Amino acid sequence: MMGLGKLKRKTYLLLLIFVSIALVTHGQEQYQTLRGRIVDQQSRKGLAQVSVLIAGTNLGAATDSLGYFSINDVPLGRVGLETSHIGYEPARLFNIVVEAGKEAIVNIELLEKIGVSEESVLVTGRREKLAARQMATVSATEFNAEDTRRFAGSRNDVARMASNFAGVNSLNDGSNDIIIRGNSPLGLLWRLEGVDIPNPNHFGSLGATGGPVGMLNNNVIGQSTFYTGAFPAQFGNATAGAFDLSLRSGNNSKREFTGQIGFNGLELGAEGPFNKKSKTSYLIYYRYSIPGLISSLGLDVGTGAAVPAYQDISFKVDLPTKKAGQFTLFGMGGTSNIDFKGDLKDTANFYNDPYSNLYNGTKMGVTGIKYTYFFNSTTSYTLTVAATGTHVTTRQDSLDAERLAHKNFRQNGNEWRYLASLVVNKKFSASDRLTAGVTADQLHYSYSDSMRNADYGFIPFAVEKNHTQLLRGFAQWQHRFSSRLTLNTGVYSQYLALNSNASVEGRLGLRYALPAAGAITLAYGKHSQMQSLTSYFHETRVGDQYIQTNRDLDFTQSHHIVAGWEKALKNNWKYKLEAYTQLLRRVPVEQKLSDWSALNVGAGYGSGLEDSLVNKGTGSNYGLELTVERPFAEGYYALATVSVFDSKYKGSNGVAHNTVFNGNYVANALAGKEWSFARMHTIGADLKVVTAGGRRFTPIDEAASKVAGGVIYYGSRSFEEKTRAYFRLDFKLTYRMNNKGFMQEFFVDFQNVTNHKNIFNQWYDSRSGKIRTQNQLGFWPNFNYRIQF
Repeated sequence: MMGLGKLKRKTYLLLLIFVSIALVTHGQEQYQTLRGRIVDQQSRKGLAQVSVLIAGTNLGAATDSLGYFSINDVPLGRVGLETSHIGYEPARLFNIVVEAGKEAIVNIELLEKIGVSEESVLVTGRREKLAARQMATVSATEFNAEDTRRFAGSRNDVARMASNFAGVNSLNDGSNDIIIRGNSPLGLLWRLEGVDIPNPNHFGSLGATGGPVGMLNNNVIGQSTFYTGAFPAQFGNATAGAFDLSLRSGNNSKREFTGQIGFNGLELGAEGPFNKKSKTSYLIYYRYSIPGLISSLGLDVGTGAAVPAYQDISFKVDLPTKKAGQFTLFGMGGTSNIDFKGDLKDTANFYNDPYSNLYNGTKMGVTGIKYTYFFNSTTSYTLTVAATGTHVTTRQDSLDAERLAHKNFRQNGNEWRYLASLVVNKKFSASDRLTAGVTADQLHYSYSDSMRNADYGFIPFAVEKNHTQLLRGFAQWQHRFSSRLTLNTGVYSQYLALNSNASVEGRLGLRYALPAAGAITLAYGKHSQMQSLTSYFHETRVGDQYIQTNRDLDFTQSHHIVAGWEKALKNNWKYKLEAYTQLLRRVPVEQKLSDWSALNVGAGYGSGLEDSLVNKGTGSNYGLELTVERPFAEGYYALATVSVFDSKYKGSNGVAHNTVFNGNYVANALAGKEWSFARMHTIGADLKVVTAGGRRFTPIDEAASKVAGGVIYYGSRSFEEKTRAYFRLDFKLTYRMNNKGFMQEFFVDFQNVTNHKNIFNQWYDSRSGKIRTQNQLGFWPNFNYRIQF
């Protein structure tokens, strides 16, 4: 890695270039079009004659018969939007970015009033509305593409952005795994356009949910929601949380283009109409990694001499018809590969094992088509047919004293599925709404995995090629007793044909809006999840035969109870406090007495290789979370979250231990300020500070390890110790320039400004007989340039 002095000089030079461009660029005030659609929140039908007004101005419009509106000559900058309609609660949106080169498009949902005599409840911001549409009572946060770009240290990655929310802990600078309330990241559900998808990250493992680089381009993200507990019945087969992602629609009135270059790669995007009269549109973004460019700047991407190569694509096509409903084609996919060569000198790289070579390649893809049809203004259905797939190849060779390679591990895994789902939505009245659906998944898999065994040589541990079915169904009912009291209740069920396991799960939530712009919430949910598909086929050697001892594993269960209080003040500040309990049951543990538990799987990049498992383990998570937030308004924003929690488990030996994810606390503080000059130039500064309890680890018995010639842990002290507290300070500078017909944006994100030495792990060096420590990334500036026209 280059010296900090040289790195700083390059950084200052780049900032000087940015400022120079700002000083020499000038032009007259510009305007842009702000368009969108307004729909009924419960039925999703477009609303006519809604009044839409740019806050603080006389600019406005009314929606047409399908709910569409368009406001011309909107000054560039950040604006607010206010809506009004007889019979519906008013809504107010903040922080809508209006830029050159790209029309601003927003979608708004209005909630019908219950009784004209009742006091109206103003719906503000973005964070609550989508969660309400999905009938969530607690622990739900809405976000969009702007949020993924805003926070310092997020790298334009949706998962890293979510690490700033309450209850989320992510202490691995090299991976975007999401640890929710002390749970394993494998308990997270990823969903795109209503379709459950495999790990959407480059270099991800089968059964895992994270990776070093996110595959989903943040430029295509629409309004989406992140759930951290007691989520509604629409979401199942998960025990920790859910990412419900949607893709925004392309501009259906004019063609627009985007180019971007930065840490995530070189990106090109295009969107526009096929036919302006029919409102058809397309959206497509492509990205390719540029490690060569990063190296030329003298920066270490954290992988030493290895070159990460990856590419991905995301797309969406909307085909509305006048009477036959709307068709939507969507998809995303990518490939990645990287080779790590054992290097005795590369001790600072936490990916590197100096005594082995590792070769990894992955492919992932999802594509589907949705058809939505309204029988009438209150009843609709959505039929989705989709296919997903993942392919992972891994080769690991151990290096002897002469640095010669010997086969140690081989993986060739494929998982793909075909699915069909039908979801019906019915609004009975302003008080009652029912959403119900069924999904059938045809799961295919092919594994050819083997590794070296000290007793038997090179042996297979998972060899299988077959298919099975997963059937799912749900019903979610929302009843509004009044404008203040809302009941969300539902049921979810699933059945796995592989071993005939089934579950039925209830969900219940109550929300009471207080007279003084606050609310009290309470929710319960029973959640079940099948094991990672590959784990069912791990083999145990019995004599001269291999038997699949995990095939009958049941679903892991988690019972969530969440109580909350929230308060909104007139000055835009919001407060939210949530307390939760999670009781985990039927957790896979070993048949023999041991401290091993599936609740600890996911701390690394694999999904676990254990066999002979039974569902007799337990676990528990308890915690308290505080969020203090000021959404972006009047030129600045602020967000602070504090989470204190305790996460315990019991293996087959019945002894209680900390889970590997039990850091006990995490605190984030973020703030940002923008300064605009003549509506043409904007300079922004964003700051993030995070501190958290250190990573749990089991201490190594150094004396016993020297005798054994390999690592020996103190088995009775599983995850008893912690590394020192994690700390990171990130600072981001942004310059945005609006020219006639196009916008340019530059930013430099100074990550780990203090160069704090956060510990990644401890490992036993069998060659030297010493315990060694690996640190995470030090000071690292991340540059990015974006242009849209």
